[in-house]
Amino acid sequence: MPQKTDPAPATVAGDSRVAARNANISLLLLACGGLAGLYSMTTHIVPFGKGFEMVAIARNLAFHGSYANPFAVSATGPTAGNPPLYPFLLALLFRVFQSEDVVFFIATVANVLANALTALLLARVSVLFYRDMRPGVAAAVLWILSSQLMPSWDVGFAVPTLLVFCLITAATIQKPRFQIYALISGSLAAALLLFNPSIVLIFAPWIGFLAYRHRNAPRQTAAYCCLVFCVPLAAGVAWGFRNQHQLGKFMIRTNLGMTLYVSDNDCASSSLLASETDNCYQAHHPNTSIQEAQLLSTLGEVGYDRLRVIAAKTWMRTHPGPFLRLTLARVRDFWFPFPGEHPFKAAVIWIATLLSIPGLLLMVRKRIGVTTFVLFVLLIYPLMYYIVVSDFRYRLPVFWLSLLPAGFFLVQLWDRRRKSLAK
Repeated sequence: MPQKTDPAPATVAGDSRVAARNANISLLLLACGGLAGLYSMTTHIVPFGKGFEMVAIARNLAFHGSYANPFAVSATGPTAGNPPLYPFLLALLFRVFQSEDVVFFIATVANVLANALTALLLARVSVLFYRDMRPGVAAAVLWILSSQLMPSWDVGFAVPTLLVFCLITAATIQKPRFQIYALISGSLAAALLLFNPSIVLIFAPWIGFLAYRHRNAPRQTAAYCCLVFCVPLAAGVAWGFRNQHQLGKFMIRTNLGMTLYVSDNDCASSSLLASETDNCYQAHHPNTSIQEAQLLSTLGEVGYDRLRVIAAKTWMRTHPGPFLRLTLARVRDFWFPFPGEHPFKAAVIWIATLLSIPGLLLMVRKRIGVTTFVLFVLLIYPLMYYIVVSDFRYRLPVFWLSLLPAGFFLVQLWDRRRKSLAK
């Protein structure tokens, strides 16, 4: 009977060197991401404070004990217009420090760290996707050059949470004692749901991809996936019951009507940045229009949402030409955002998007296993944003799925050039 032998010393040493090199690269990306964030923090105006709905909810929750009054012009009562987790975290900061300036500083520094962590995680996810860190390093560089500080919103924190979720689920779905790992992964999924419910369109297909990939062990895979989904389901049900108690209807969010109404009307612009040059968005949104805020207070959020959905659908049906033009402009803006105050960052986003196209084609050609997941998410996730005013933060949850194919394409170009020079 053959005897087991230990790995060759040279192999062990080689693996150790690779692990050390990868760890050093990860730390370097983390440091570069942090420095870039600190530079942005000191050279750009960082949005926060009055006029931002999540900040207003956090202040109300901290000082008045209710998840309510998100709008600047008038108190409108309990709300479900924004997901609850990020306002809750901000409320903890307000409760402890009592000062908006201190909360702003802490939230911004946390956003810097989250962006830096995203750069590090892109390299790790690249190994998962391609068994090669180099595409992730290229993707991380593009991320660092294009990332913005958005402490008024949840998205900067949702992206690294999503990447950690992908890494943990891929690493633990076939492990012994998988139940513990599944509950941890499910807790991350619940956080993602409560950060932004639309991210379900990313993490649910990912779990589906993993289930197909591990179909050779159907019982454990099915049990793992069920446990992962049970936690966010419980969180969503709890939040839905809260909304039924406070607002009169079981639902996750109540902002569909107001978003469609400000996006699809006679004077609407394609993007939030473009709308700053006119008063159309401000005249239709309860955050800035006292008439809309008063109507919302009178009808309640559920009634107001229903009324504004009807108004938006009526406009879409009776104005097919303008609606089509707005939709096409928003498709463009989603993938190639308006430069606004960050022309250099927007240019990097454009470059990354363009590079991702041949990168995806190469992934299809080389039959990279994760390609189906990437293409599916990039197809379905943006659909909801093609009919509402565009903003780059809506792209962020799937931007990493453009960055990694872009990095893959750049690495393939580099390898091809190196081979040609070696001949």
